[in-house]
Formats: sequence, structure tokens, C-alpha cells
Amino acid sequence: MTIDYDIIVVGGGGAGMTAALFAHAAGASAIILEADDKLGGATRLSGGVVYAAGTSVQKAMGIEDSPQAMFDYIMTLNGWQTRPDIIRLFAERSAATVEWLVSLGAEYQWVVKSGVDTVPRGHCTVGAGDTIGRLLVNEVGARGIETALKTRVDRLLMEDGRVVGVHASGMDLRARAVIITTGGFGNSPGMRARYFPSAAQHGDIVYSVHSDAPFILGDGIKLGELVGARITGQDTGLVLPSAGLVPNSVEAFLPPWCMLVNDEGRRFMPENAPYAVSGYLINEQPGAHAWAIFDEKTLVEGSADKRFSDPYHTGEVSQTWDEDLIRKHVKSGRIRTAGTLAGLADQLGINRLALDETVSRYNADAHAGVDREWDKQAPKYFAIDKAPFFAVEVRASVIGQTSAGLDIDSRGRVQDRNGVAIPGLFAAGEILGCVQGKRYSGGGMGVGNALTFGRLAGEEAAKAVRA
Repeated sequence: MTIDYDIIVVGGGGAGMTAALFAHAAGASAIILEADDKLGGATRLSGGVVYAAGTSVQKAMGIEDSPQAMFDYIMTLNGWQTRPDIIRLFAERSAATVEWLVSLGAEYQWVVKSGVDTVPRGHCTVGAGDTIGRLLVNEVGARGIETALKTRVDRLLMEDGRVVGVHASGMDLRARAVIITTGGFGNSPGMRARYFPSAAQHGDIVYSVHSDAPFILGDGIKLGELVGARITGQDTGLVLPSAGLVPNSVEAFLPPWCMLVNDEGRRFMPENAPYAVSGYLINEQPGAHAWAIFDEKTLVEGSADKRFSDPYHTGEVSQTWDEDLIRKHVKSGRIRTAGTLAGLADQLGINRLALDETVSRYNADAHAGVDREWDKQAPKYFAIDKAPFFAVEVRASVIGQTSAGLDIDSRGRVQDRNGVAIPGLFAAGEILGCVQGKRYSGGGMGVGNALTFGRLAGEEAAKAVRA
């Protein structure tokens, strides 16, 4: 059989470029096939946060952490409903990912608590995801790794039960191994309905934070299914809260100055809870939505403070919770308003007495400066007592990450429906369905997955082709 390359990498995002770089470093010839007209994928569009434990960056900041602590946190958060072998690999190899990025020129001035963990593990890359993408693109070019843009793979080549290449752009390319790194499926309504129904339930207001990467369509799942790969992680992923006032805006943080209630008129979380949990909590409420309630004084004073929207120091600020925009949508009818809380409750279909009791407790805590019920930590705690009153519907309708996808073993090899590794086939990044679990652990899990498992896939594929 004629071999065109040792390894073909399908997808040119963070996982794909990393896989190709480490395969090349191990002596294998590789080509990256990318459907888009540029490299970078979701990684380049991300906030550039990398989730990792035990790094030199943490140590320099006096942060004590370890891979074991990271493993314990992720497994506990998921109630052990995820693969210990995969999570341990992630935890143990995550620090090396950050050190590698530093060696390429990445800088880290902040490490933050990016989920509900107690240790700062979210390594915020200066320049966000664009910096990571640029560094990887430059490294791919410097190493002379071939890339073919605007090249979408439509099927894998199989011979005698082994993957031996791909069919793309009307031609066959043959290789000793193929690595699938095509990302998720957040931009495909059909795939969302099939594999992420808890996000798809919100209908035509659903969109992905990676909408600017048009080929995040689930190609890797389709390619894998055609060769018998097991698909795992159904209905898992990251959903972010949104008021939907700015089309396709990428923001994941609710303002700390609002009060969030469900259709029963009850609070159910601190309003500025990390996006790692807030979307799930909203989806679990009656009607899978909530109401952000505030008054006139809060609107004027609170909306001027945008610090809540940029905890990762990306330089981006909220596009949604501006006073002018809210007043505009009051006039359009999308935001409810009333001169009394009872009138607002009637508009929302909420029991007046329940909302009145919730607001009374909330206001008492606001005047005391402490949230005794839900422990909201906010720069300023605003009471809701000056008419008019406002209510904005909030849904977990923004997809931050999809997590259904291919199953791999601890060597990055894609497994079939019987749990047997498919010879010649590897995978890494958002295409994997065995990394996240039921709950998103914190900001940086997506990029951390892409780079850490991209490296694993590249190294293991290179070993396989030399065997």
C-alpha cells in the first residue's frame, strides 16, 4: 500500500495542531486537513484559559496544587460518573501543557478559580485564545508541517478492519494512522438535537460561542460512526446563561446586581455563580428558565460596573447588561416592567406572595451587606425597592462546549462499540466524549483537553506507526 503520510490529522484547531507538532517531534510525517480557510478552530476563539494543576505558574504565585487534587475535584464534582483513567491522564499531564505553552512564548499573569473548586487552576493566557492559536500556527509553520485548508474529510478509508487514510476533496489520502480533532458540534442544530437535547430545548435562540468557526458541525462523530466507533457522553457539555438581547454575544456571567428567581418566585443560586454551574442550575428550574429582577436604582448604578463580565482578564466586557440596551428592550416589550412588584409578578405568572417574601429577604440581606441565604459575593449588594421594577428572562441557551463524542482509551486510540481500539484511529479535543463528565469542571477545561489530549494522540500515533 502506498503511504502518503505517516499520520493524517483531521482538523486544524488547538488539538489538531498540537497532535501534528508532537507527532512530527517524534519523527512521523504529518499533514493537517482543515475544512475552514484558516487554522485555529475553537481554541483561537476561546478565552485562552487552560485548566491545569501543579504548574510552575501556580508555584510562582504561591498556589499549592497537585494533579491528585485536580483528579479528586473533577471526580467528586461528577460523582465518579466519568472515566478515572482519562481524568487521571488529564490531571497528570496538564501541567506539562502549560509549561509547553510557556516555552512557545505564552505569558500568564493570572491564575483564577474558574469553577467551583477551591484552588485557582484557570491559567489565563495573556492575549486569550488568539495568542494560543497564533503560537501554534507559527510553530506548525516553523516545523514545516503540511496543511491543507478548505479540505473537508467525508469518510475514513478502512482495509482489513484498520483505518488507512481519508477521502477528502474527491481524492484518497493514505496514512498509517489518522487523528480526528474536528472539534464539537455546537453549530449544527441537527447534532444538537440528537446529542445535546438539554441545550437544544431552547429552540432557535440557541447558538454556540464558536459560531465564527463554521465547521464545528460534528464531522468527527459522523466519521467515527461510519467505522463503528462508540459515541459516549450524550447530553453533556457546557451551557451558559443568556438574556439573548445581543445576537450571538459571547458572555457567560450574569451581573451580580440582579436577583434571579424561578417561576415559583424563589432564588435558587447566587446570581454570580460560576458559569461552570449556572447554566445547569437554570435548566433544572420549572420551564428551564429564570427571571433576572432589579429596580430603577440598580439599573442606573449597577449597570455601570462591567467588572463582573471579565474575570479572565481578556479585555472583553459585557454587551448585554447596559442601561440603554435594557431600556430599548423595555420599549420593544422583550423586558417586562411594572410599577409594583405585585404587578411584575402578575406579568411573569409568579405567585405574588412568594415573590414578595423572596424580595423581602433579599432586601434585608442587601441592607445588611451579606447574602445569608445564597452567599452571593458582590462588590455592592442592591436592594430592590425603587420603582419601576424590571424582569429579564434568562435561559441556558448558549453552548460553550459540546461533550458528546468519540471514546478513547488511555493511549488516545478510538474505541469501537465493543470497547476494542480501532487500529490506526486516534482522537483528541472537543470531539472526545469521555473527558468532561456530567459537570463542567471549570474554565479552561476545553482548551486544556485540546492541548493535553492532542499531545497524547500525536505521541501515541507516532509510536504506532513506528511499531
